[in-house]
Amino acid sequence: MTTGTPFRGLLGNLGSARMETQDPAKKAKVAKQKYDFHKRFLRKPVEIRVEVERFQEGLASSSVNMSPSGICFDVGEPLDDDERFKVLLYIPRGKEVEILKVEARMVWQEPIETGMFRTGAAFEKFAPGDERRIRQWLLDLGKEEKKA
Repeated sequence: MTTGTPFRGLLGNLGSARMETQDPAKKAKVAKQKYDFHKRFLRKPVEIRVEVERFQEGLASSSVNMSPSGICFDVGEPLDDDERFKVLLYIPRGKEVEILKVEARMVWQEPIETGMFRTGAAFEKFAPGDERRIRQWLLDLGKEEKKA
């Protein structure tokens, strides 16, 4: 069911403001169209410490999920569309932590209920060997899950 009233503001008639109720399949299709790249790569739900370096400051964050080609994380302030930044990934290695620095680009962002911003970023440049290290770590996580 769709109901709507024209919206007129400073920019004139922008169309109808709609209240739609959609079935889950239709919502998934709309989300896929909005963020078609979301399912391009297998993502692992993993929570690790992440630090976003921008404008010579570090924003503390934690990951939601990760793939060899990108990461989803929650951050306290919005990033600009297509903004490029460095991401420090704190990868657990037994009792130690390996810190990998990756250059990334913000691909999408949405505000969430906590007041934070859920952000999807594509990895663009790795230090030598870091892409392989990320892939191997994600593969090792998969092996650990199968054992459990």
